[in-house]
Amino acid sequence: MLIRALTPADASVFHELRIRALRDHPEAFGRTPEEVDAVEVIAERFRRDAGSDLDFALGAFEGETLVGMAGCHRENAVKHRHVGYIWGVYVAPEHRRTGLGRRLFVAAVDRARTWPDLESLWLDVTTVNEGARALYASCGFRTAGTKPRSLKVGDRYYDEELMILDLDRHPGA
Repeated sequence: MLIRALTPADASVFHELRIRALRDHPEAFGRTPEEVDAVEVIAERFRRDAGSDLDFALGAFEGETLVGMAGCHRENAVKHRHVGYIWGVYVAPEHRRTGLGRRLFVAAVDRARTWPDLESLWLDVTTVNEGARALYASCGFRTAGTKPRSLKVGDRYYDEELMILDLDRHPGA
């Protein structure tokens, strides 16, 4: 299994897997399949993000097939650059319970750690997603709070847990 940064050439397979994730697990993500950008927009984003210290998306490949993904973003604004946001973590169900999710997630955290001046990583996870919450906690993330009724899927609401990993503690922080 190869984990690497996604490139413009991966936009189509990313698009397919992203839609699958949103369709199969609407309670786990803040977007719907209809809100996924077009392949051309994704390709341009991957082109722009190459070598950036603001955004990246990683993919886990079995041969040529994309079977997992994770991304990270941070704002360019001076007052927000110290925080990165992990997003879109997903592993296709047929590849779960193999350690791939952990490898992919750790790879995303490790890559984010290379960004200058990054002090913490944040992520949101629905409280019903016990497997993901346990993975994140086992990687050092701690709960900072709960956002009640953060997602609404049909008539059902889901709470999201905000989890944080401190990368570099500063006095007074």
